[in-house]
Amino acid sequence: MSDDAPLPRPDDAREARIAELRVRRIARMRWLATRSVLAMVALSVVVAVLGYWLLNTIGGRDVLLRQIVARLPAGSELTWSRAEGPASGPMILHDVRYVHRGCPDRDGKPVTWPACGKDERLTVFVAKRVTLDPTLRPLIGRRLQLELLSIADATVTLPHDDSPFELPRWPESLPLIETPLAIEADEVVVDRLRVVRAPPRTMPDAAVAPLLAIASVRGSVEVDRGFLRLERVLAKTDRGEFGAHGTYAPRDRHRIDMIVRATLPAPAGRTPSRIGVVARGDLDALSVSVSGNAPAPLKARLQLEGEREPRWRFEAKTDALTLAALLGEEVEADEVPYAIDLRAEGTGGRATLQGRVAQGDLDVTVLPSKVALEEQVLVLSPLSVALLGGTLAATGRADFTTPSDPSFDGSVRARGLRWQGEGADAVAVVGDGDFKVSGRLRAWTADGSATAGSDYTAASG
Repeated sequence: MSDDAPLPRPDDAREARIAELRVRRIARMRWLATRSVLAMVALSVVVAVLGYWLLNTIGGRDVLLRQIVARLPAGSELTWSRAEGPASGPMILHDVRYVHRGCPDRDGKPVTWPACGKDERLTVFVAKRVTLDPTLRPLIGRRLQLELLSIADATVTLPHDDSPFELPRWPESLPLIETPLAIEADEVVVDRLRVVRAPPRTMPDAAVAPLLAIASVRGSVEVDRGFLRLERVLAKTDRGEFGAHGTYAPRDRHRIDMIVRATLPAPAGRTPSRIGVVARGDLDALSVSVSGNAPAPLKARLQLEGEREPRWRFEAKTDALTLAALLGEEVEADEVPYAIDLRAEGTGGRATLQGRVAQGDLDVTVLPSKVALEEQVLVLSPLSVALLGGTLAATGRADFTTPSDPSFDGSVRARGLRWQGEGADAVAVVGDGDFKVSGRLRAWTADGSATAGSDYTAASG
């Protein structure tokens, strides 16, 4: 090298080194990016192959079915005799049997199995055939998403309910939605489903009690813990035809937006009762309206405002109401309907009420009365009615804290009750009376006196 050639400057060497490192870093980043893409592609291929295997092969179907069984709550059982078709659907299960073990509520609060011990209640579902047509996400978490759920020739056996009678509690008496597995079905098809009640434990060999025979159900359903959505659901049963559309979310302060329609059976030659119910609101403000023909025009409305001490108002009016049809019982051709005109309002469990109820020759007018229900104690102060040409007033309290053996202490005062015999020469009997009733359901006493006679001639008793 010539003595006159310039020597490399330190800054030039540093810049060259930085440029070399930059090239190496870019090459390394490209390699890492390429490897990441290759890994993502490989993972996607694995997922696709696994998904295809799960959804389109018999082995994958069996894996998914085992996952469904594994996600059921403790104490629940799901079995079937054989399965047909892949999990991608349609998949048919034959001779399905599902058993759910639950517990009755205690003090108005739910109890989780197996904490109830011997008090456990079994709900059993059996079906000759169940068809499932899942979506592309057949099972995520505890949710089963279906394009089609079809059930044929099934029976639901409900546990015998031997719980003692309890007066309603607010809002604890509102229904809850409990389900072991969330199900969303775009199309539900049910044909021939019976609902029966199991015999009591003390009579295990007794026949089951039929509750409802469903010929068919069509619609769309989504059910989850604390949530229910029904879309254009129509059920044809031996107790009438029922339709429902809307949502109910007890987990969201019992929010409801639901429309229910019913066409009830009637004897030959009678007009069927048709009733519609619209419920909207939540615990802060709730409105329930009933309208239709039962068989005469019927209007009823319940409005509540407030959660713990709701202010409420109820009114109902109709000139002809067939109770047997409303209760799902067989309507007799000679059944005499009721005429009703009732009004009540109050705050919490305290109410004032008045109105009229009549059936045939019996006509009862509820005079302005005061009743109260609080902590399972019913207080009448008083409940007064006008009937048989006179009045009847009941005052006192009934304590249902022990539902199996409630206690009561009250009095009944009757004035001017009149019984008219049949025929032109019949003599009317008029009577008064004062009675005191006290004790418990299993041991009670009644004391009092009464006078009766066609001309008030005393006849003590």
